[in-house]
Amino acid sequence: MKKTSIIGAGRLGTTLGYSLSKKGFKIISVSCRTLLSAKNSVDLIGQGIPMSDNKKAVKNAEIVMISVPDDHIKNVVNELSSINLNQKFIFHCSGLISSKTLSPLKKSGAVTASLHPIQSFPKKSRDLNRFKNIYFSIEGDKKAQKISNMIIKKLGSRSFVINPEDKPLYHTACTIASNYLVVIMGLAENLLEKVGVKKEVRDEMLFPLVKGTLNNITKKGIPGSLTGPISRGDIETLKSHLNCLKNYPSILRAYKELAQQGLETASKENRLSQNEIREIKALLE
Repeated sequence: MKKTSIIGAGRLGTTLGYSLSKKGFKIISVSCRTLLSAKNSVDLIGQGIPMSDNKKAVKNAEIVMISVPDDHIKNVVNELSSINLNQKFIFHCSGLISSKTLSPLKKSGAVTASLHPIQSFPKKSRDLNRFKNIYFSIEGDKKAQKISNMIIKKLGSRSFVINPEDKPLYHTACTIASNYLVVIMGLAENLLEKVGVKKEVRDEMLFPLVKGTLNNITKKGIPGSLTGPISRGDIETLKSHLNCLKNYPSILRAYKELAQQGLETASKENRLSQNEIREIKALLE
């Protein structure tokens, strides 16, 4: 069971297709709305026929990976529901939408599940390490989950089963950890720019700090890695931060919201006295 079709020749679909092709799967087709994008992905993967017809793309496949944007999954399902899908394993890669959206395909014989990699894909890539030791969330038909685990194991990844109704909260968590880290870095760079630090210097300054923090989290966990004025009850430093941000109200609002979350984390560690907690809360309000 290795003949695989990719529907959605974007960053995830292409990177996944390439990785699968190096792990013993035969990519027989790559389908996309634009044939040019499909051809580009086939060139990168090194296997498959580029197509813009999803029905033709899945005809001879045993495994189908749907990696289109979330709001296009239903359109793909509507297309495929009119053809024979007997014993094909069909997965979508959305972290938000449950496998229930694939239910119409079961009437045509498909076995379905969702399979979502907890990883970012900034470009189409041949980076095999992109899947190494990451986690996938899976949910759907038991038979399809078994195939999911086989695929994930081949990629050098790990998996856990999630309840379909929990996917929105799960996906929100992943978004905060990935996308909003980028936003926070942007806020920090924005402030450094205002004091005249050049971009190349800003990157060199902040990246080691962020990498060090991530290393601390790996070793000590999140509560044990919190440092800074909130964690040590440094009221005067906190006042200074809030004061200097008065001219930048949007950043000030973000800082206060983040500081409030930081206070909750610090409180779990019992680092602060009740008086310090009350004083910090008053400042942040």
